Amino acid sequence: MESKENINNHWLKRFLPTSLFGRAFLILILPMLLMQTVAIYVFYIEHWENVERHFSTSLAADVGFIVTEMQNADDKQKHDIEKLALQYMQIEVTREPNDSQIAHFPSTTDDSEFMQFAAHLRDTIDEPFMVRHSPGESKVILRIKLKDSVLRLKFSIKRIASVSAVIFIYWMVGSAILFLLIATMFLRNQIRPIQKLAEIAERFGRGQDSGNFRPQGASEVRQAGRSFIAMRERLKRMISARTEMLASISHDLRTPLTRMRLALAMLPEQKYAKTLIADVQDMESMIQEYLDFARGRKGEEPKLIKVSELLEKIAGKYTQQGKNVKIIESSDSVITLFDNAIHRCLYNVIDNALRYGSACELSAREVSGHLEIIIDDNGPGIPLDKRELAMQPFKRLDASRNLDEGGAGLGLSIVQDIVLRHGGEVFLEDAPIGGLRVRINLPR
Repeated sequence: MESKENINNHWLKRFLPTSLFGRAFLILILPMLLMQTVAIYVFYIEHWENVERHFSTSLAADVGFIVTEMQNADDKQKHDIEKLALQYMQIEVTREPNDSQIAHFPSTTDDSEFMQFAAHLRDTIDEPFMVRHSPGESKVILRIKLKDSVLRLKFSIKRIASVSAVIFIYWMVGSAILFLLIATMFLRNQIRPIQKLAEIAERFGRGQDSGNFRPQGASEVRQAGRSFIAMRERLKRMISARTEMLASISHDLRTPLTRMRLALAMLPEQKYAKTLIADVQDMESMIQEYLDFARGRKGEEPKLIKVSELLEKIAGKYTQQGKNVKIIESSDSVITLFDNAIHRCLYNVIDNALRYGSACELSAREVSGHLEIIIDDNGPGIPLDKRELAMQPFKRLDASRNLDEGGAGLGLSIVQDIVLRHGGEVFLEDAPIGGLRVRINLPR
């Protein structure tokens, strides 16, 4: 049973980015976001709330002093208080008539920025009041209803809120965005060589020339690039040596076989001569398969091929010979393929299909970014437990359907080798028409 820790890890992986760039970016952005969140939280909770509380308490005390003095002062004293409030408290004080048309004073504010100040002011004075922004100005208007008049106080919003707090937030957010832009630029420059190395490796896996690849990027990436180049050269030498050896041996064997055939043809017609001639023909057939296998590994430049034209050309060849090969479904897509190799691959499959069946159906369609080519026949098929064996080179099946009867056991091996050279896969399945289905998946 899967542990709880593994389940939690699987759940978390679904939400994590899959690319190296995304994960590296996440590694950078998460600590920064956490750091800024903690900094802002500490700034507001531990510092800014205390600052606002101090501002509100100080201003409420000033307003309370002015209201108290205004309540019991005569006109001259009120005038002096107005001048002193403006001079020492930076509060502009004016008196308005106590008109019954003036709106109700709820002793609160409709602006969330002034809530804390309004709460402190309610604790300081008993008179009803109203706090609002001054239209078009960075000032606050406070109206207080007295017995015989309305006291209007006007002061800067800086007496309640500090502009430096907003600047601090802007500075933090701006610096974070600038940092992310710089980090993104450097990350892309570091990841680009890795992407280039992956593309070159994929092209090499498809048998395509990777060109003049030069390792770039960080020292670790350069080391991986140099290791890839060394591995590529070793593989090229190994494959070249194998194919050249196989081709040379097969070619050299043709000469003695030709002499044997001529010698057998000149012998009197006897029973053993016919048997030997049949053996020589089998040997020639095997040698031809060796040469085909080696030829499939020789250098060939890929080119763009229209799938529908490929299938029509192959099916037309068999139709002209009076064989039952038809196209069930086709595709108008264009894909990069090795022309001679893909023809040899499909010919091998269709030849085997017609050898053990009377009909063959071709289909091509695009599935999840891949091109899928399907060859169905109505022959006896291959048992499920022997399909893996059928794909191995030099393996001959003894079941009801021997795909390589009279050959060297390279029929499906050549097919698989060509498909792997394109970066694809070969699957053997049951055909709907009763025989074997060969399904070839090629990357787009």
